[in-house]
Amino acid sequence: MQQADAVKLMEFIEASKAKGASDEFLASFLARRGWPQDDVYAALGNYWERTTGVSIPERTAGGESSRDAFLYLLSFSTLATWSSALGSMLFRFIEHWFPDPVARDQVYNLRNAVTWQMASIAVAFPIFLLVMRTILREAQNHPERLQSSVRKWLTYIALLLTAGAMICDLIWFLNYFLNGELTSRFVLKALVVMVICGAIFVYYLGSLRWDRNTNVAAARSRSLKFGIGTAAVVVISFCIGIGVAGTPSAQRRIEADSRRVQDLRAIAQAVQSWHQRAALNQPLSNQSGKQLPATLSELIGKGISQSQTLDPETKTPYEYRVRADMRYDLCATFSGAEESDQVPGTQFWHHGEGLTCFTLDPSQQPVW
Repeated sequence: MQQADAVKLMEFIEASKAKGASDEFLASFLARRGWPQDDVYAALGNYWERTTGVSIPERTAGGESSRDAFLYLLSFSTLATWSSALGSMLFRFIEHWFPDPVARDQVYNLRNAVTWQMASIAVAFPIFLLVMRTILREAQNHPERLQSSVRKWLTYIALLLTAGAMICDLIWFLNYFLNGELTSRFVLKALVVMVICGAIFVYYLGSLRWDRNTNVAAARSRSLKFGIGTAAVVVISFCIGIGVAGTPSAQRRIEADSRRVQDLRAIAQAVQSWHQRAALNQPLSNQSGKQLPATLSELIGKGISQSQTLDPETKTPYEYRVRADMRYDLCATFSGAEESDQVPGTQFWHHGEGLTCFTLDPSQQPVW
């Protein structure tokens, strides 16, 4: 605003105030005449500073800010991430420890699911603790932040979601009870949902009573207990997950063995196709009338690629031997013994540690 305009505005405000005009009337009237609201309030502030002889005090911290919204949104989003991952991981443990003969739970699938949940918890939970620590530290220095409507709105949304989860859990439980289908694993799953959601609900319901008169030290102590309890559960679950999924190096060995089995299956399919076409006297291009290929290199481009004939780690070719009875052997060196139900489907490809050979008959029913 130009100096001349500022002088005119101040002269008008002083003359109007002398006639008894209120601040609300002046602010509304001048805004309708096109004056920017910030300029009007600045001029009113200058008028009252001169009238009272006291400068307008500067507020050291605001109760509402985009920073508040960011911190609370981040805390609630990370809370949702690690709590849902924790519940999902505990579900997997229950399914593993209390197997249901009707359900088709596989250890291999369990391992993959557990690693994903562990990664989610490892990232989201420390961020949640760090953000909550920042929020409580700022509240200790500026208690008025506890009255933020942003905090209250987001807290009520979190309470609504957790209450909804608990209500659905109770309906789910009652439905199974009335149908007579309650099992130990179902009861444990329902209990997991109720405990996780109940703990979150109780903590945040209590936090709604916090205001600028709240004993922040007591609030921090309560939050510390909640943090220690959740951290203990998370750490214990994470350690169990390490036991189920194994270390990253062990997981890599399992993935390498899985790749070897997939390669051997692809080779067996290619040999089967070769044998069937030879039996029908319909050889592929560049394929002789032999019942079986002499080497794996003859199959490259006829159902498999060159990479599928090589070990994924050592890059050495898989062993392939044609037997006198028109059967053949496929051999690979595996990093570890396979668990009994690690790979869904046929049991034919189960293997031990080290060199393992599989004898196949291309004239029989496929085993993949």
